[in-house]
This record gives sequence, structure tokens and C-alpha cells, in this order.
Amino acid sequence: MKYMLEYEIRTAGLTHEQGMAGQQALLTAFSKWRPDDGLKVHAFLGKVAGAGGYVLVEADDVKLVAAFVAKFTYWNDIEVVPVLDVGDSVANAQAALVWAQAAAKA
Repeated sequence: MKYMLEYEIRTAGLTHEQGMAGQQALLTAFSKWRPDDGLKVHAFLGKVAGAGGYVLVEADDVKLVAAFVAKFTYWNDIEVVPVLDVGDSVANAQAALVWAQAAAKA
């Protein structure tokens, strides 16, 4: 299963010094991170403004995704969204439309 992770670096309510220290701690921690076996990272993207980004991952076990997210929740707010390849989404939409049209007939 694929998951799109959106992360925002937490800065609200921090002093300038706390923000700088938090950023340094995040960069230090991130430099030590490696994907766990079974977690495939398809894309790791940063927003142009630098305040967060997106990670597209794939794993057969959602616990691997949860373990990845948990490592960075000290610095980031993270949303996890299960996603499908667009071809699968289109096939589901087509099947749903056929069903709905048939179900709506009197």
C-alpha cells in the first residue's frame, strides 16, 4: 500500500533560539535516518518555502509507516493519507459508476 505523508515543521510558539535549536536537532536526527527494511521511499520532497514537504512511501505493513512517522513527530506535524495509483482510482471510479447507475434504476 502507498501512503502520502505531508509534514510541517513545528515552529508556532517557539522563540527564535528554540526554533534554531529545533531545526538543528531535526537535521542531526534526519542525517542518521535510514528507511527500515520493507519501507520503500518513492519520493521525498521539500516545499520551496522550506517549512515542510511530502514523502510518498510504500509498505505492506502499515506499522512500518507508523514507525517512520513516530521518529519525526518531535519536530513535525504529519498527516498520513493512504493513496492509490491513478489507474487503480480510475478503475474503481468506473466500477462504482456502473454500480450506481444500475442501483439507481427503478
